[in-house]
Amino acid sequence: SRTMNGTIFSIYKSGMSNEIAQDGVGVLDIKKQKLTRKLYIRNCEQKMAGNISSIYLTLISLYNLNKQSFYYCDEIVNTFLEKMERTISENVVNHEDELKKIVLGSAVSARILLHILIDKFQRCSNRTVASEILTEKKVETLLRQIVKQKFEQRIFSGDINDQFILFLSGEQKNHMEISYTKQQQKQRQKQQNKTQDNDAMGIFDKKNQLL
Repeated sequence: SRTMNGTIFSIYKSGMSNEIAQDGVGVLDIKKQKLTRKLYIRNCEQKMAGNISSIYLTLISLYNLNKQSFYYCDEIVNTFLEKMERTISENVVNHEDELKKIVLGSAVSARILLHILIDKFQRCSNRTVASEILTEKKVETLLRQIVKQKFEQRIFSGDINDQFILFLSGEQKNHMEISYTKQQQKQRQKQQNKTQDNDAMGIFDKKNQLL
């Protein structure tokens, strides 16, 4: 922040090596410390995968890339009405087939999707998910599972795909995707911050202060 250029922080160490801790002793530019980079990388690696919509929109982006289109015209506009008219299952399967054909039919977009999934799964705390080797067939199956989950048509498969989808869904614990209003997001973030502050109070002991 431009308003904090002259601000001096007190930094406390927790869970870091003495080498990195000693590197931060004294008044230094915070951007140049090893600690700053370490915390930044750790923060990135601990980011949640998001919800199922984020990976679904990745599929749509790759679809648009191959179609050389900026927009995507949704074929399934209202999931509720589709369910009422009993057309949702067929339309979801058709949607899966179209995404498979366009996204996985191109070597470039198929490779991009593979790299995205590998990078996401490698950061998963579930070692089964993190160590799973993705093949073309597994990616195709996962693509279909993602689309089904997005439109609430997926049933538990009893295999690794359940764990894939759970991880890609972030906090989603069932077939229905959790959706928060802006106000709910703010309240939830405030509660998370309060909990984190309470958990971190023990860190701020004088013995851990570096400067």
